Amino acid sequence: MEHTGILTSLVDRANFEMNNLTLQADAIFESVSYDENADSWIFRFADKISVQVSGFWRALENDKIVLVSLDHGHQFGLPNPINLVEEITAMLRGEILKELSVDAHTADLTLLLTNKHKLEILIASAGYETYQFSIQNKRYIGLGSGEIALFEDN
Repeated sequence: MEHTGILTSLVDRANFEMNNLTLQADAIFESVSYDENADSWIFRFADKISVQVSGFWRALENDKIVLVSLDHGHQFGLPNPINLVEEITAMLRGEILKELSVDAHTADLTLLLTNKHKLEILIASAGYETYQFSIQNKRYIGLGSGEIALFEDN
């Protein structure tokens, strides 16, 4: 089955201010990168979908936490420090992003992927933006207040 990565539904701003924002997608995972100077992560998917995170995120498999952003670079008694770029790339290789959802109360972001994988991005500050995600010409920003800002490019 070919995955086009086409976004299948959008919810307008009035609707997601009152309820959870949920966007359906069909976009294959492409890459993840980490900028050590900015302490920022970028997850890229097909069809111009990207998620930039400057806060805390965790990866789940079968609803169990398997990777946590704060562990990047720590050794924990292992032979080498944990490299989460390698770990998350291996975990999500071939995975399809099916849904992005924003919690109505906290603005925490969840990315639902195939094979029972999830990425949870938690608002990590009451004052600063924790994440932003872009889908084609729309950019959503998770504000420190637990709200979402929406910008649309013309």
